[in-house]
Amino acid sequence: MAKRIVIIGGVAGGASAAAKARRVNEDTEIVLVEAGPYVSFANCGLPYYVGGEITEREKLFVSSPKLLARRFNIDVRTLTRATAIDRAKKTVTLRREDGATETIAYDRLILATGTLPIRPPIPGLDRPNVFHCRTVPDVDAITECLGKTAGKTVPGPVYAVVIGGGYIGLETAEQLLRRGVKVTVIEMADQLMPALDKEMARPIAGALTKAGAEVVLGDAVKSVVEKDGRATVVTASGREFPFDLAILAVGVRPNVELAKSAGIALGASGAIAVDKLQRTSDPAIYAAGDTSEATHLVTGKPVSIPLAGPANKAGRIAGANAALDLLGARDDDPRRLSFPGVLGTAVVRVCDVTAGVTGLTERQAAREGMAHAVTVVTGASHAGYYPGADPLVMKIVYSPADGRILGAQVVGKDGVDKRIDVLATAIAARMTVEDLESLDLCYAPPFASAKDIVLMGGFAGANARRGEMPCVTLAAFADERKTGASKAVVLDVRTPKEFAAGHVEGAVNIPVDDLRERLAEVPKDQPLVIYCGVGYRAYVAQRILMNKGRKDVRNLLGGWRLIQQSGIRL
Repeated sequence: MAKRIVIIGGVAGGASAAAKARRVNEDTEIVLVEAGPYVSFANCGLPYYVGGEITEREKLFVSSPKLLARRFNIDVRTLTRATAIDRAKKTVTLRREDGATETIAYDRLILATGTLPIRPPIPGLDRPNVFHCRTVPDVDAITECLGKTAGKTVPGPVYAVVIGGGYIGLETAEQLLRRGVKVTVIEMADQLMPALDKEMARPIAGALTKAGAEVVLGDAVKSVVEKDGRATVVTASGREFPFDLAILAVGVRPNVELAKSAGIALGASGAIAVDKLQRTSDPAIYAAGDTSEATHLVTGKPVSIPLAGPANKAGRIAGANAALDLLGARDDDPRRLSFPGVLGTAVVRVCDVTAGVTGLTERQAAREGMAHAVTVVTGASHAGYYPGADPLVMKIVYSPADGRILGAQVVGKDGVDKRIDVLATAIAARMTVEDLESLDLCYAPPFASAKDIVLMGGFAGANARRGEMPCVTLAAFADERKTGASKAVVLDVRTPKEFAAGHVEGAVNIPVDDLRERLAEVPKDQPLVIYCGVGYRAYVAQRILMNKGRKDVRNLLGGWRLIQQSGIRL
């Protein structure tokens, strides 16, 4: 009798595990159990179907039970829920949609049960026009609601409230705007996209506002009530937002109840603990996807970061190793696959702004107690003289001791993903800011600059480490001024026209090109903080002053552009 692998859960982790297990082992029986009606679909594409950028519903389906059965000889059972695991007997109890139950045996079990949406205890969230945007049935219900409200008897626009400012909330908000819906985004924190540092996230709120949305920050949803015949969100501050539909997108948690009830160990992150082979505390059971935790490649700590890329990779690894077990392979068999860890690399487009992140943010590094420094540089998506170049702002977090890159964020329009992917690779390779200086990146005017922003980030970080460009972040300098800890003279080295259009309060304006002739105007016995538009002219001025023997001269990272973007007051 053939040995059997049972996989609980489809989509990214489970479907990847099933296909890889078959490619490794042709003779084992593979049963894939999925609680929903669809075994493999592009959940990351769901918001774009809501907005109509993906026009064909069928394009959402990555694979089907029929294809998996025909091509991979996999027994797929949809609308079937696993209700219990008996580890001693190596069996799983299944319940079909019609209520019928069945117990099947396994030789290897893979848990890919994914996540569950967080549903805060807010009165009124059970209304029929409050939706998640996580599954195909979810978006079917959303589009049906949009169709009904578009034809409502009371004329006027359709109103939507998006509760939560993370990836799904932002993508769904963008797509609802695309359909002409009046959108309000409500986020309890004081910024959107908490995966970014605050000043890097600010342009996202600006993009939504520019597109016609209302953005409410630092105000939690308190209840959903009926008022004047309409569903209405009431916030903690007392504000009211009537809506035709609402999207609840406040996050997810690992779906681990089945594993927990079976006595499988959970990790510190709350997800299922696994080793590098994706094996759980039970050697006959693997876990993959958003239900299993991973090691963060920078901190070395266990984390739960629910993203499609790691879920697919973990599923592939679990499938391969479960199949190899049944072929009698040892753990040191060269065919074994292992998962080194994650960086949380992600990108999001919100209207005309794209933001990407990898590794640790400055805030996360501080929370981890890791010594860190940052550099901020501004560049363009391609050569500035070639038409269509868009500005990019990049922030790199690195170790001051050895220059190792700990994390990076890029915000702009075009080319964000390219730079984040380069930096994610650099972090995984444990590269330093000095290594970035010498990267051999492709260049042609339509694609990049000869001194790409990634190289410029390396230059700036390495210059800081060599003592050639002492610097200070906006937040740190703002704190210094607020507390009175800084007595620095602020030197603005932009042109008089730029200075007149806006400047730091109390700043002295000496254009960089006039600095050598006006050195006598620069105090000799006081610390200096220099800024310009984005940082380069300030660096040139800084070198002039330091080469003339001036001490305690710092470059204000990001310059006037980042001051405006961040909203930090100096």
